[in-house]
Amino acid sequence: MKFRILSGINLISTESELNDLETLYNTNNLRIEVSNNTQEATNTNGQRLICIGNLIGLQKSLGGIEKLESPAEQILSMMEDISFDDMCSRLEGRFLLILINSDGSCLIGRDRFAKIDIYTQFSGDEVALVSDLSCLSEPHKDGYDQAALVHTLTYYGFRPPKKHTIYKSVRRLGVGDTASITNGKLSVETKEFKPIEIADYTEQNNNDYADMFLSHLENAGSHDGNIVYLSSGWDSTSILAGLVHIFGKSKVRAIIGRMRYSDRSGVCNQFEIDRATKMAEYYGINLDIVEFEYLENGPEFIQKYAPLMKDQQAYASTILTHGILAEAASKIVSGNETIFAGEISDGAHNLGFSQYATIFHPVRDFQEYSDKMASYLFGPTFLSSFQNGKHDEDFIYKLFLSMKKDSKFDELDSDPAKRTGQLLTSFFLRNGRMPLWSLDNVEGLTPDGRDLYTDEMFSTYLSDAAEKATPETIYAWYLHLYNSFHWQGSTVNTLSLFADEFNLKSDIPYWDGGIQNFLSAMPENWGRGLDLNNTKYPLKWMLRNKIDYPYEMQEGPHAYTYDVDSSFNHTNEIFYHSKMKDIFQDALRNKDYHQILSSKVFNLEHYDSIVDDYLHDKELSVSQINELWPLTNLCLFGWYGK
Repeated sequence: MKFRILSGINLISTESELNDLETLYNTNNLRIEVSNNTQEATNTNGQRLICIGNLIGLQKSLGGIEKLESPAEQILSMMEDISFDDMCSRLEGRFLLILINSDGSCLIGRDRFAKIDIYTQFSGDEVALVSDLSCLSEPHKDGYDQAALVHTLTYYGFRPPKKHTIYKSVRRLGVGDTASITNGKLSVETKEFKPIEIADYTEQNNNDYADMFLSHLENAGSHDGNIVYLSSGWDSTSILAGLVHIFGKSKVRAIIGRMRYSDRSGVCNQFEIDRATKMAEYYGINLDIVEFEYLENGPEFIQKYAPLMKDQQAYASTILTHGILAEAASKIVSGNETIFAGEISDGAHNLGFSQYATIFHPVRDFQEYSDKMASYLFGPTFLSSFQNGKHDEDFIYKLFLSMKKDSKFDELDSDPAKRTGQLLTSFFLRNGRMPLWSLDNVEGLTPDGRDLYTDEMFSTYLSDAAEKATPETIYAWYLHLYNSFHWQGSTVNTLSLFADEFNLKSDIPYWDGGIQNFLSAMPENWGRGLDLNNTKYPLKWMLRNKIDYPYEMQEGPHAYTYDVDSSFNHTNEIFYHSKMKDIFQDALRNKDYHQILSSKVFNLEHYDSIVDDYLHDKELSVSQINELWPLTNLCLFGWYGK
């Protein structure tokens, strides 16, 4: 899905049309170029609507989706009574809408979660709005954004937050932004976020969740066939079960990757492969197993698709997972199939603590409860204690502190009005994922760098929530802000990017608007706090009560070798014992990151020391490998101006 929108006489006259795009609209002041998957309609008032991407349907007021048979025509008709930005918010899917008025002005909007990126670069008063950095002639013309680079290198997701890029001259439209172009001038309006308060749920709400989940699958799915990226966990197998329930087993199949990073560790997701195989046999569907194999392969795939990652400033290793899965899916689709993935479910249901990974323990039920304890520390009950300065009396907080004796923590602000902002900062701007975890723990930053990063990101993304969030609305704010952070990061975003690359229609059901509303209001005692309900409580209730699901198959280790051996580390296997080692070391050898990282912000001596140890085959600690991982990808995929 590629597009370029140019506004301004001089810019249009100097920029040639891109060969791989079709020009749909062209005047002195406005040019619109797109690649494929486009629908159009024109009304009697001379308005023209261009729809790009995957439009699933219209979100119903009480949940569920109404399918649109002729989306462009129906949307244009409905906009006689609904404003453009409200229309975008109510539509379900991953799409871009461009409304061109009879006077040549236009509006540009997306779904309420802004799943598609819109990069913007100004040339004087004129502006280019594009789908990726390759559509811009010189993204690096003003240098590099150090705060964005800090986030890319220190926060899981390895990509700048939503409005940022690593280039000073390029920004992205944020969540809720609608762009308006009139007489060659761009203006942006941001729709105010109105959080939903936590509600008291009953068993009927479980039925509501199940109805919304199945409605989404029915409308997003295809009668031509559906393919699930199967990980064997709750999220992807729930999608599998729902699709079989709706379309039948003949219209569903799955793909899974077998991870072999080194000879010594063998297949490191055998638990996952075994469970996925049993699930496929239970439902009577085909399961394709592709190789995530870096003993002989890997470098060739990186070389092939590194430009895509650079163009989307995505610096994660998902090029070797999401890319391989998409390529495999492209070889088995034959029509209008939909590709489904279970991403973002952990964050949406349990604030990202749903992986049985918070506290390692041989009793799996305790591992699940430890995830609930971790989510409790960011929930409404703890927030109330935090705001009142009573958090240090909380037993769960003291337990987690006892396991972090070597870590540094910030002092609670003396002003109670600033404490909510501190908790939000801990959640979105710190990789420790614990209240008050300090950025002083990150040795790769200077004191000035820590301040620059925190001040810039807090003012851009968190200040409004810090002022307005309450214990009653905190879950809604978390889910809203996730769209600017992890969910647009390169561990999630690459699912859609690689689907686009192979012309596949993809969908993430847990990003459904109705489900997001439901989970924004879902109370703490539905699996997010110290109650006895399971994590992802409504999802698991649905599997027990509404559709056929082999619940007992989820017993045993979750997926990976580290589920039974806490000393096992995936990244260590790749860095030291796979074929990737040579290209990683080559990427780091000249320390090209000095070209882009400022010594005022980054402790380059610290990074150099880790790099030198790696180049000399010295064993790094887990924390050092975690620091080196995004830096390696940054050098490997590259940047404009390198």
